[in-house]
Amino acid sequence: MSEDQNNFDSHEPPMSPHKDYQEINTYVVCWGLFYAAIFALAVGYLCLKIGQTVDAFAPVSIMAMGMAVMLKRKNAFPENVHIQAIASAGTNGIGGAMFILPALYILGNNSLSYFQLAVPVILGGLLGVLIAAVFRRYFCEEMHHAYPFPAGRAAAEVLNSGEGSKAKLMIFSGTIALIYDFILNSLGWWQEVIASQTFSWGQQLAAKTKLAFSLDSETALLGIGYFTGLRYAAIITAGSFFSWFICIPVIYYLAGEHHMIVGGKDILLANAPVNAVFREYVRHIGIGMLAMAGVIGLLSMSKAVSNVVKTAVRGLFKRNSDSTNQLRTQQDIPMPYIVIGSCVIIGLFTLFFHITFAQSILQTVLALVIVVAFAFLFSVVGISSIAFTGTEPVSGMTIFMLIVSAVVLGSTGMHGSVGTAAILMMAAFLCTSLGVSGNFMSELKVAHLLGATPRKMQQWQLVSVTLTGVLSIGVMILINQAYGFVGQGALPAPQANAMAVVLQPLMEDGTAHWPLYMAGAFFAVILWMVQVPVLAFALGTYLPMEINTPLLVGGLISHFVSHSSKDELLNSLRLSQGQTIAAGLVAGGAIGSLISAILRIMGVNYFMDNWVETPEATYLGAFCYLLLCAFLYKKAMDAKPTTTSLEKSVSG
Repeated sequence: MSEDQNNFDSHEPPMSPHKDYQEINTYVVCWGLFYAAIFALAVGYLCLKIGQTVDAFAPVSIMAMGMAVMLKRKNAFPENVHIQAIASAGTNGIGGAMFILPALYILGNNSLSYFQLAVPVILGGLLGVLIAAVFRRYFCEEMHHAYPFPAGRAAAEVLNSGEGSKAKLMIFSGTIALIYDFILNSLGWWQEVIASQTFSWGQQLAAKTKLAFSLDSETALLGIGYFTGLRYAAIITAGSFFSWFICIPVIYYLAGEHHMIVGGKDILLANAPVNAVFREYVRHIGIGMLAMAGVIGLLSMSKAVSNVVKTAVRGLFKRNSDSTNQLRTQQDIPMPYIVIGSCVIIGLFTLFFHITFAQSILQTVLALVIVVAFAFLFSVVGISSIAFTGTEPVSGMTIFMLIVSAVVLGSTGMHGSVGTAAILMMAAFLCTSLGVSGNFMSELKVAHLLGATPRKMQQWQLVSVTLTGVLSIGVMILINQAYGFVGQGALPAPQANAMAVVLQPLMEDGTAHWPLYMAGAFFAVILWMVQVPVLAFALGTYLPMEINTPLLVGGLISHFVSHSSKDELLNSLRLSQGQTIAAGLVAGGAIGSLISAILRIMGVNYFMDNWVETPEATYLGAFCYLLLCAFLYKKAMDAKPTTTSLEKSVSG
């Protein structure tokens, strides 16, 4: 265990619980909301591209520290803690908009207004903050030693380091990523997806063996892979290889005479493209695995749910006369306010659902029961996942709720486009709530480790999630106008496509790919029995291969950097410096791609469509990608021990 870890575990945070600090001021609020808006814009595109969010804590923490140095802020430490907490809402709750709502466009439903789209995202985010407040004491204090919270500890260590020099390195790597992805998406000088089928030998291989390989060369994916690490990146990619190298060839072999619809035409499966077979059949196996991963997580946490509910009930009826005696670092939003706020939020969503979609009181009541039950039960699963791995299976849990909702509400007569929109609104509400509750708990862990006041963090998170909820809808509409989610050149929007694929048959004719869902669910149980992380494997199974393979590349670079010498301190420094570079790649790449989207909307188009489809463009893309990988590895290896780090090593 590192010295920093020991310091955190000693319950002596840098900000003393016995002193008062100026944690919130105009400077903190303005910069926190500004960064929240920026990352809502940047990460919104990333969600639609790869189906994953990116934590804002690393870049925001470094930027805030650099800004504090330039402006010579005397109260920099407590200010920076809350700036990054407020800014975190830019990524915490964006999944509800980016993972769910594009399914409306995919299914051809463009009738909902901006207000109607924003309501479930905003209300879900507010409920997520309150749920996190309820569970904070259990996860952050009572179970302090049991839950590592890797993302929260990483944020705390960055903020506690005060190394403003990291900002320069991240800005440098971010600039490279911005230029790289701008060229990739706006100019088309080289191919983004390095695919075997671009070449004649790859086409012959796919025709004879039904095997194909692809890799997306965007900078953000490489950076995410570095953060993910080799173990989980390998498991995710293994899931992808399972889909593309095992399931697809088997389906071609066993069901070649089966008829399927591709591009509106009825053709034999044996003659269908590999991508179509993956999309129409194999991905459903991954969806079944994701749903079962949520069930497994819920069952494993049933005792924790019971304990926290009992604690919350006792807090609700307990007199607050001793609240003034609590340490500053133990103060949350009062439990009566949390309960009243939660009831108001749930009531507003119920009213919105009833007025806009429901055809009867029964449908409204059933929707209310489903949303509330899943929001509070699955929040424990999500928070626990964040606490152990730093990631959260939001999409898998949401898909499971979506299937249950479609079956239950479908039995009451809710079908067609209205029923589809209604259930997607429920999914957006739940997805946002889960994303905010899980990720915000990491911020509350930062408050616990560094000595910030949880109540102040919770109050301003409510403001921030409201702002980013409004912005996220605008970003989704903007990107839909630029790229679209259906057809040639459309963004993959993998999560939303999965929602659409699952929901449409259920709401139109009551049928679904139940055998494939069940196969995925049983396979998830087998993975659990042999102690393979089900969620990671399931993600790889249902996401396109080109999104998963760069995670493995980034994970390999991370592994080589962290095992580059026999000196553990030097390896740790190199790994940390690589994370700073990777954070720049993620942020810069997402912003560069967003700029490209805006230019498309403005009608500025210099993309070399004919050139980019040639094998030469793919070779050039592979060469540029190798240069990018070499840059990440080389700059990470340049890290040198400082005097302070050497003294820590000796004292340790």
